[in-house]
Amino acid sequence: MNNVINIVNEEIEKFDFLSNDEFLKEQETTDLLTNEEVQKQFICDALLNRNDKVKIIKIVDSSITGNWDEANTEEANRLSLEYSLEMAYVYDATKEPLLFNLYFNSDNIDISVDGWSDSGDGYTTPPAGDSWYDGFDWDDVNVSIYTMAGDEVRFIAFENAPPKIQTLFIRQYTQNFIEHESLEFRTPEMRDNIRNTPYC
Repeated sequence: MNNVINIVNEEIEKFDFLSNDEFLKEQETTDLLTNEEVQKQFICDALLNRNDKVKIIKIVDSSITGNWDEANTEEANRLSLEYSLEMAYVYDATKEPLLFNLYFNSDNIDISVDGWSDSGDGYTTPPAGDSWYDGFDWDDVNVSIYTMAGDEVRFIAFENAPPKIQTLFIRQYTQNFIEHESLEFRTPEMRDNIRNTPYC
C-alpha cells in the first residue's frame, strides 16, 4: 500500500498542473526580455558580432518597396521596409537561450539617391550607369521585440541608446538585406562603427 501511495505522490509531483511549468518558463523569458540590462547586453553582443551568443534562427518575413529606382534619381524619396527575425540569445551560459522575434519596419523611410548614367552611342558603347543611397533616414525605422507567443516587449535599452547606437543596431540587421534588394549605401554614417562609438 505504501508503494502505491509513493508512486501516486511521485506522479502528482511530475504532473504539470494546468501547464504551470510552461507558464512560469514563459513568464521568466518575458521578465528577462523586459530587463533593460539584458536588452543592453544583447545590443552590445549583437554590435560586437558575438556569434556564439547572438544567432538569427530564421528570417520570418522580409519585404522592401519604394521608388529608389526612379530614372531621375532626384525623384527617389521613399522606401518601405518589413524585416522580421527569429532570434536566439545566450545572455547566461548556464541557461537556455532566450528565444524572441526582432522586428524592423517602416512605411516611409526618407531616402535620397545619387548616381550617373550614360546612354551609350547606340553602336559600340552600351548604356551604363550606377546609383546609390546618399541619404537614408534610419530614424524612420521602428524596432520591436516580441515574445514567441506574439506579445510585444518594450525595447527600453534601444529607446534609451544614443542615436548612433540605434542606427548601428538597425544597420547591423537590415543593411545587407536592403543593399541586396535595392541599392548600395554611400551615406556619411556608414563610417560609424561600434569601435568609434562609445557605448558597450
